[in-house]
Amino acid sequence: MRWVGRGAEPTGVEDCRRRYTQGWVEHYRNRMGERGPDLVNHWRDFRDELSDRFLGKCGYCERLCDGPASESTVDHFRPRSKFPELTYEWTNWVFCCARCNREKDNRWPDTGYIDPCAIPVDERPEVYLDVDDRTGEVIAKHGLTDAGRKKAQNTIEDIGLNSLDLRYFRIGWIRQFTAALSVLPDPEREAFVDYAGGPEREFAGITGMVAERLRQRGEL
Repeated sequence: MRWVGRGAEPTGVEDCRRRYTQGWVEHYRNRMGERGPDLVNHWRDFRDELSDRFLGKCGYCERLCDGPASESTVDHFRPRSKFPELTYEWTNWVFCCARCNREKDNRWPDTGYIDPCAIPVDERPEVYLDVDDRTGEVIAKHGLTDAGRKKAQNTIEDIGLNSLDLRYFRIGWIRQFTAALSVLPDPEREAFVDYAGGPEREFAGITGMVAERLRQRGEL
């Protein structure tokens, strides 16, 4: 996971918020029966725009998922079943793959989750998360408070960030990255880190975490 600047709200979201939010609030909060004809998924109309802001990558696992609608989705970071007033809030939408969306489902623990688009710098993913470069597992960063560690663990476990498939792809990239880095002369290494960790690349956040570990060990 890496920080993503979601950017300004696109044209049309405000109109949807004004027209449809109350219906979702009544549906979930006041339990007013079945979904009416106005309660359709208008947020899907903004999927392509959100994909552009996230550079086609899942906001949680960082894999490219910009393809058919079945492969990429708009996730309500705070689930609409629990926060219906945020159904049409641009700041509550995360572009993500169908797998991460299914795993996250309607969960919302007391700690909340790590927000890939958090505005406060001290709430961003790199504050909470690290990677074990031997196993490819995402782990809670050393030195967190108990609350911060629990938030990191809830994010990792509930979204399935250490599922076997993700670890497989992640460790493959880590090995490829470190092997390429090892044969470069010292003056070129940082430039390669910047290139490999560019925001448009898969696992850019993981690349930054691995690079930081190498720096700490004096290997970069």
